[in-house]
Formats: sequence, structure tokens, C-alpha cells
Amino acid sequence: MSGLKAKNHILIVLVVGLAASLALYALPKAVIKNEKPAGQPTNSEKNEAKAPDEHMKLSEGQLAEIAKIRTENKGEQAQYEALSTYFASQNLFDSAAYFAEQLAVSQPSEASWLAAGDLYYQAFTLSLNPVNQEKLADLTRAAYQKALAINPKQLHAKTNTAMTYVSSSSPMQAIMMLRQVLDENPRYVPALMSMGALSMQSRQYDKALGRFEEVLGIDPGNMNAQLGKAYSLIELGKKEEAQAILQQVKALGVDEVLENEIDKTLKSLE
Repeated sequence: MSGLKAKNHILIVLVVGLAASLALYALPKAVIKNEKPAGQPTNSEKNEAKAPDEHMKLSEGQLAEIAKIRTENKGEQAQYEALSTYFASQNLFDSAAYFAEQLAVSQPSEASWLAAGDLYYQAFTLSLNPVNQEKLADLTRAAYQKALAINPKQLHAKTNTAMTYVSSSSPMQAIMMLRQVLDENPRYVPALMSMGALSMQSRQYDKALGRFEEVLGIDPGNMNAQLGKAYSLIELGKKEEAQAILQQVKALGVDEVLENEIDKTLKSLE
């Protein structure tokens, strides 16, 4: 038995270690389109917490918190920052990104555009709607491009920008951009991890294994790389090596979602 399917490999490699892990996929996301004066929720705040093919309303408690934030933060920039932080805490990352972008427009800097790009990227990676994914990918690239205009050597922005092309009509652009990043810094772990994940997606498990081993040579405690190595080994028929790694990762005290995934995989290898 070969373990998990390729798409599930990617899910684990890219998502494990995030605070909310896989549970983020089940949460509604709101898109905030228009600003209104302080204390007045936008129409989208009221009605457009979106999940695929359905519309959900924000709770009364959430609306009350938004109104409170607008009342307590008098300056426009203070409101943007507070609203972005609040929506991120609610796992409404596209809304958080919108306000982070407004803050970056009013107070442009490498850090502010990176913050907006990171939130748009988070929303992009969690979107299940192809149309929304494409829009969020464009917004992600635009924000990161502003950061890169300030600092052309910003490898984080380049790496995440590359990953927005994976599901686009130009997937090879992702590979080319990641290679450019690794040309600049061959030891840049996020780019190596991304290359490993893409190798898994294309079922080139020997190449994936090599990438994850590169990461572990730089950062031996990198759990994502350990998982990537284990699932690559499974596909290469080296089950005993994979089992040992998965047991080691599980012993570290991982969260319940990841522990369940590891248990399922270990059971499939029996």
C-alpha cells in the first residue's frame, strides 16, 4: 500500500505547523469590499462570510467587536491595523488581508506590504473555490511585488509568489521562480521545502526525498521536512524507514489533527 495520495502529501507538507492546521479548511471566509465610516459594518461584513456555494453571516458577537474596534480606534491607520488583526484572529484571512493592504497603501513599507501579501497568501492557500483562488493569487502577487520593489532580495516574497502559480495556467513559472531563489541562496529552507512539495505533486518522489534531506541537513529538527521525507519514502517503497520517522514525529507531541493523519498512515503500512 502506498500511503496517502499526492494531494494529501502536499496538504501535510504545506499546512502542518500552522497554528490552525487543517481545521482552517472548514472555516468561512469573509471578503470585505468597501469601507464605511467608523462604527458602521460594511454590507460584506454583514452578509458575505463566504464558503464555496454558500453564504454565511458573521455572528452578532463578531459584528459587535468590529463596531467596537472602529469606535475605539479613531485614526484610519489604527482602524486598519486593528481590523486586520481581528479578522486574522477569526481566521478570516481575506478580510484581514484587505485591511492590511489598506494600511500598506497609507503607510507603505517592505514590512507592511509583506504583511498584506502573507495574509492574502494565507487566504489563497485555504480557498476551495477556483475563481476565488485566482483572485487571491493576483492580490498576493501584487502585494508581494510592492515589497519586492522596495527590497528586490526579499526571498520570502519571491518564494510565496512562486507558489501562487502552482495551480495556474503557468505552473512551470513556479519552478523557475523557486530555482531563481535557490540560485540566490541555495540553503533557503522555504524554497527547498516548496521544491520538495512540488516534486511530490508531480510524483517525482526521489527528487522530493533529496530536497527534504537537504532541508534536514540545514535544520535537522524541521518537522515538515521529516514528514515530507517519510511520505516520499513510502512512495519509494521504503516503508520501515518511513515508519521510524513518523513514530519519531508523533513522539514529539504533535496536535490531534496531525497525530490522526500519522496514525492512519502507520496503519496503512501494517
